[in-house]
Amino acid sequence: MDITVNARHVEYNDEIKNFAMDSIQAAFCDFRLKISSINMMLELQKNQTKATITVAIKNYPVNAVSESNENIYKAIGGAIEKAAIQTRKYLDKKQDHKKMTPLCDQEVLMADKA
Repeated sequence: MDITVNARHVEYNDEIKNFAMDSIQAAFCDFRLKISSINMMLELQKNQTKATITVAIKNYPVNAVSESNENIYKAIGGAIEKAAIQTRKYLDKKQDHKKMTPLCDQEVLMADKA
């Protein structure tokens, strides 16, 4: 999984970028095998920080989620939460629920066996 964090119209310090990358890794660690790349764009618009996340899933178009807030950490957290929910919904729809267990449960079972 390839993760990139970019800033537009402003420079953010490494602490904020590291926070964003760590939060993305924590939120999407369950989907690691299905996601090819994640791109986060941070930008400043009239005292509001806007965080936009683009998630590229294998054989599926890109999901884009944005969140605006005065606090940059809340904007990042909100956008990551929304993107994780959308990704989980898509993967659950794609899963054949009648024959197999959900993909997220299979990964947890495989991790517990190892």
